[in-house]
Amino acid sequence: MKRIKILDCGPSLQDVSIQFGQSPEWIMNNLKNFDCEFEWIKIYSDQKMENLSGDAWIITGSPRSVYEEEEWMLDLEEKIRDAGENNFPILGICFGHQIIAKSFGGVVELNPLGWELGSYPIYLTDDGSCSPLFKNIPVKTLVYESHRDYVSSLPDNAVQLAFNDKCIQAFQIFESIFSVQFHPEFSLDIMKKYISIRSASGAKVDDPSVPESTQSFLVLQNFIDII
Repeated sequence: MKRIKILDCGPSLQDVSIQFGQSPEWIMNNLKNFDCEFEWIKIYSDQKMENLSGDAWIITGSPRSVYEEEEWMLDLEEKIRDAGENNFPILGICFGHQIIAKSFGGVVELNPLGWELGSYPIYLTDDGSCSPLFKNIPVKTLVYESHRDYVSSLPDNAVQLAFNDKCIQAFQIFESIFSVQFHPEFSLDIMKKYISIRSASGAKVDDPSVPESTQSFLVLQNFIDII
């Protein structure tokens, strides 16, 4: 059995969580057929965790920005750097992707292109096509997105795995740390709920038709196979 720590970096939008629950639950549901033991750690509320505990970490999205540099964020960055030095497996999602980049010297900023909200195509690089994280995922695939911040510059030793017109979509650093800007844990209904809430507040949706992503969830399952 693989012991997976889900590092929760902030609650989902209230109207989303009332109907669908929280993102750690979506991650666990996507992995329900795998031999995993999960621990949900609310790292944003200073719930403590030992360095390198468990067999792997999945770092969630967040309503916050990594450049706010709150104490819990800086503490998490230290844990991520320690993981890198010890070949410890991590998967970062959205905010998790961004804080991994920042931990190793990458740059995270507000995207001048605005929101990436809804369904978007991403494209695998040659390294991405060969990566076990994207096993059984084609070079072009649709994913679900909900973010304004982006990784504008990767750490020096990072390898880009995927991209699109908006930003860097995935990278790997060291042998065991992976990150994706998109949300492999989202369902179509969850994505539509996010769009409804954020568009009502003025966020632009590039494709209101919201085509379904049918393969991005495999990133979660592939990560479990990697560790």
